[in-house]
Amino acid sequence: MTLDTPSLLLISGLIIILCGVSFIINTAMRRNDASGRLWSISFIAGMLTALSFSVWGMSPNLWWILAIGNTAYVMSVGAIWSGSRVFNGRSSFIWIPLAAAGAILVLTCLEGPDAGVWTGSTPLFVGIAVFAGLGGAETMRSRMRRNLNARILSFSLWIVCAFYVLRSSIFVTMGPESVIFQTYFSTQVTTIITILLVLLGTISMSILQAERSGARALGDVTVGVHSVVGVLSAASFMQQWADWVERASFHGDLLAMIAMDVDNLPQMNTAFGRTFGDTAIRSVAQIVRHHAPTCGLLGHTGAGRFVIVSVVSTADEAEQLAIRLQTALVDEPIDPEQSLRATASFGVVDTESFGYSLPALRRALDIATQAARDEGGNRIVVGRPQTA
Repeated sequence: MTLDTPSLLLISGLIIILCGVSFIINTAMRRNDASGRLWSISFIAGMLTALSFSVWGMSPNLWWILAIGNTAYVMSVGAIWSGSRVFNGRSSFIWIPLAAAGAILVLTCLEGPDAGVWTGSTPLFVGIAVFAGLGGAETMRSRMRRNLNARILSFSLWIVCAFYVLRSSIFVTMGPESVIFQTYFSTQVTTIITILLVLLGTISMSILQAERSGARALGDVTVGVHSVVGVLSAASFMQQWADWVERASFHGDLLAMIAMDVDNLPQMNTAFGRTFGDTAIRSVAQIVRHHAPTCGLLGHTGAGRFVIVSVVSTADEAEQLAIRLQTALVDEPIDPEQSLRATASFGVVDTESFGYSLPALRRALDIATQAARDEGGNRIVVGRPQTA
């Protein structure tokens, strides 16, 4: 027994609509979250895509419905990338998917009904491949990098990217009537793969949203299941950080930021269990709290990442603070019974080098911290402005 294309498109549409409605309702019932709103846009666009293709499957003469479906499809994948950027604390760049979707609409309409069932397919395939690749890369960086569900989402997006790179290549070089295309990249095959990846992606994004909302709802930072007084949650810290940067700019104060990523946290969770990992993070949080400046701002911005913001008199003070924290981690065990120590990768930036733009400071801090990790961990990297 085999399903015809219209039936398969209808089943796919129902699954996508159910997943989309479930995600959107859950997002609406939680606290306001920018990444959740963008991912909801992705599901809305996905539902519009499914509806359009289902209608086209039953009435192939309505070629213009493909223009709507193609536009929504690109917007759906692009919004996943945009939401992932916001989840990682970066600008959404939502205008890029919007512009790409507009371009797809124009190109599809220019082809008109003469192209038949494959109207607008070439720009559509390329657009999906590009945004899926961008989304796969984004979900492998910053705070999403250490999250298992983000890795699952990344895997799904890379599969989409690879599939559509091959599909567009075969489509352009051999044509849609070729044996290879009909066997491996036909509408039926693509629809089945889409159903599987939509289910996988929905589960991943829903759990990511639940974890993020839970952390936001707890107010002051919760590490594992226990709060550490004086260390702020990501949401509270970001609000305070923005305020500090604005006031420092007004007064002309020199502001320094130190990011500290605990090394090998996934390996600790695997080797000793998640409970041990949570205990280790709480211990590190206390070490940070004890050795940070009394007037400093402390935040736990992600799994195993802490950020300290402090007013300093010279840029060198920030590096000295990072050295002091690095030494404290070596001196103070996270598990006294086993005498285990933690190490961390440190990124250091200041407003003297990068100005008072919070996005620029965050980006520079991420780059410096990642450089420390790439050097093997337990390193301190001071961010330097890029010169032309």
